[in-house]
Amino acid sequence: MKKNIYLCAIAVFILVTLGFANTAYAHTIRIGLLRSFENQNSITISSTSIDIGRGREGGYFDFNRTLNSTSGFTVRVIDGQVVIQAGGQTLFTFLNEATGGRQVRASGGGILRMGNSYYRGVIEFRPSGGRVTAINVICLEEYLYGVLPMEMAPHFHTEALRAQAVAARTFAMYTGHHRRYTQRGFELCDRTCCQAYQGAGRETDVHTQAVRDTSGLMMFTEGNTNPLFTPYFSSSGGSTDNSENVWVATLSHLRGVPDIYEQNARIWTRTYTWAQLTNAVQAEAPSANIGNVTGISVEKSPLGRVQELTFIGTNGRWTATGERTMRVFRHIDSSLLSRHFYIAGGAIGSTATNLSITDGVNTAQVSGFYVIDATGNITYVSNPIVFDGTVTRLPNRASSVSGGTGITINGRGWGHGVGMSQNGANGMAQAGHDFRTILKHYYTGVEIRQWIR
Repeated sequence: MKKNIYLCAIAVFILVTLGFANTAYAHTIRIGLLRSFENQNSITISSTSIDIGRGREGGYFDFNRTLNSTSGFTVRVIDGQVVIQAGGQTLFTFLNEATGGRQVRASGGGILRMGNSYYRGVIEFRPSGGRVTAINVICLEEYLYGVLPMEMAPHFHTEALRAQAVAARTFAMYTGHHRRYTQRGFELCDRTCCQAYQGAGRETDVHTQAVRDTSGLMMFTEGNTNPLFTPYFSSSGGSTDNSENVWVATLSHLRGVPDIYEQNARIWTRTYTWAQLTNAVQAEAPSANIGNVTGISVEKSPLGRVQELTFIGTNGRWTATGERTMRVFRHIDSSLLSRHFYIAGGAIGSTATNLSITDGVNTAQVSGFYVIDATGNITYVSNPIVFDGTVTRLPNRASSVSGGTGITINGRGWGHGVGMSQNGANGMAQAGHDFRTILKHYYTGVEIRQWIR
């Protein structure tokens, strides 16, 4: 009788019966490995010793046997059944009439190498049309060990890493509960549309410690036991945004806030001709029929993000709103990096806002920004953000442009802009704020506590 030790540090119990080990674990999550292991003719396992078993409801792994091969293994589908092969010989067949998922793990637990990647937990193989897809069934906390290194740099402040751990944990539970991928056999995928994840191969001590420091903590609204939708992104460029300005729903915890601590905001520039913009609109909105684009105008939200982008053509107008103001440009090269931008070029129309400065008696309009360092050197600031305590503004930027050869778009930030700015979180941490303060700044009115099932 073989007793198996699973890698999860919070395993609940091991029950040995009927000649095999039946193991149950703490909360598990199912990750579709779509980047490299979706609908494959075959999948290579490089580990030389693996346990074969069936996955059951609640995270149980029913051990069947151990297979050994110095050259590793190949998983493929033959006659509709998942088989494990080595050296061209079939060593094990998962019979379709048996219940439970078709699973393997590193012998006795540990980390399994599959292709060029490494995974904790178990790997389940799901056949479809003669091909096979891999699903990583793993403890939630150990899943986060592989998420954090992909989402936040290791040199970021410890409190920022802890904030990221709580946001990622909450996001994972929210997404899993909404069953987006249920028919495909998993709860999240390993792509950035869920959360970036590459298994155990990218883990670092600092990221793992941040997960452990915040173990089990998630965000909720007051009196609610359901984890919240907690999106995050790289760089705000000066402020975050309301959820309804990007997606459909108005969520009370996703309100735009100023991001005054952000350091090293992403600065970017794009230049497009009118002909390129014409093609982009035709590709994005074929039924618009606005003719050749000759101008463009911008409407912004109070916190300075572009909310509407209107393309003015020879036959009419077409307006992109929300995230579409970024995505329309993917038909030229790629989507814009954020909605914190202003336009220039051609003949400039009315300004979005006129900023002025006063000493209490005299008032002068601001036409440019300069900074003077301790030695008296003067530097022009080409893309400043001004915050008056209520809103952020880009000074003296065009709300419409026409004529000339096209436009230049100058922007700040990277990402959709809703929820936590990762660069901003790092700036807050460096200014002395802890992870709870950081999270409560970016997610309005949340409670941070242990999740109770």
